[in-house]
Amino acid sequence: MKREVWNTRTGFILAAIGSAVGLGNIWRFSYIAYENGGGAFLIPYLVALLTAGIPLLILELGVGNKFMGSAPVALKRAKKGFEWIGWWGVIASFIITTYYSVIAGWSLVYLLKAFTLGWGLDTGSFFQ
Repeated sequence: MKREVWNTRTGFILAAIGSAVGLGNIWRFSYIAYENGGGAFLIPYLVALLTAGIPLLILELGVGNKFMGSAPVALKRAKKGFEWIGWWGVIASFIITTYYSVIAGWSLVYLLKAFTLGWGLDTGSFFQ
């Protein structure tokens, strides 16, 4: 069976960036950083990104490219006892997808209520 590959390098880069950024960095990160001192949080964030985030991304891409399989299969091919690590990634992806579905549902409800002003005159109490 022939395995699909990325057609362009640009498509792969955009998908990797979209996966790395995530909804939390766009939706809540800036607000939380502002509430807790602003730019001071960027130092540990960048340290974590450079020491863990980017090296783990490169490791994941390398293992996937070398062993050509899903996360559990690729890690099992790398070493027999490592398959369970791949399943943790699958479980985490399921939880994140469930979370994003809830956020999308809230967004849809708020969008529909925006057309009818469903929150009434007191918007503060509606959103709290």
